[in-house]
Amino acid sequence: MFRGMYKSTLPPVDPNSLSAHPNLADQLSDKDYYSVEWNQYFDKCRDIKLPNTENTFRIYECNDHVDDGNLFVFLHGGGYTSLSWSLVVDKIRKQFDNVRLMCYDCRGHGETKTSNDLDLSIGTLVDDCSSLINHYQEEIALKSNDPEKNLKVIIVGHSMGGAVAIKTSSSEKVKNLMGLVVIDVVEGTALQALSSMRSILAKRPKHFESVKDAIKWSISTGTIKNIESARVSVPSQIKLSKEDNKYHWIAQLEKTDIYWNDWFLGLSKEFLSNKVIKLLILAGTDRLDRELTIAQMQGKFQLILLPLCGHVIQEDNLPGINIRV
Repeated sequence: MFRGMYKSTLPPVDPNSLSAHPNLADQLSDKDYYSVEWNQYFDKCRDIKLPNTENTFRIYECNDHVDDGNLFVFLHGGGYTSLSWSLVVDKIRKQFDNVRLMCYDCRGHGETKTSNDLDLSIGTLVDDCSSLINHYQEEIALKSNDPEKNLKVIIVGHSMGGAVAIKTSSSEKVKNLMGLVVIDVVEGTALQALSSMRSILAKRPKHFESVKDAIKWSISTGTIKNIESARVSVPSQIKLSKEDNKYHWIAQLEKTDIYWNDWFLGLSKEFLSNKVIKLLILAGTDRLDRELTIAQMQGKFQLILLPLCGHVIQEDNLPGINIRV
């Protein structure tokens, strides 16, 4: 199903491409750091309130006319939002009109509002994911007047979202789940990186004078290597405070560190034991831990390496990547 979804043979990077240049910020001027609205990439944006809860999730979707076939659900990483998938979703929707695409802001992120935005425990995140997908499927069935209608679900998750995707799949709570795509998260390396995550969060700016400044920071630090993606994704991660008239991060990750370890603990075993079709996309072989290295050599899952990208693979420049569904 996923074979050939991404073409893994990468041609030489075009030296004239700003997105591919290693010193992208050096080629840009202040006028290049403008923001772009979500509707250039998605068809619709709306909020879904889950029944019997106080939780309302912001979702972005494309091809909502599709009520038969595949439903791709995208889960962003910690600190990011649904709009980190903008370029990927836009590329898929322009190639296919028979695939439904849905992204949602995780609790504590973007425009999603819940009863406890700081509860990023893995159990809560899995419940959010499964409940939202199943509710979304019920909406589709209701609109199509077919109570048995269920699209084939493929969950795509990046970093923290990849961990949630794996553990949601393992929980078997999602109806008609067929596939799993995990982007740049591996148990061994993720657990090792937790010690530095606190210092990384502590060193990043606490606030910005403008949206333009936030976009510029993301590019100058190499957090994102693609200016087009930064223009649409970064503004959704910050909000203007009435207290100091500055832009602050929406996700308060530094207050959720008690949950970090559980996001990734046991991830390799759960990924490998998943019965669905699996694809792992990494920015480098150094991400692979021992267990996954052995399993990949045994052909237990498909692996794609994109060494020209940074950690946020879906936002960075993807030369030669052709999507097939």
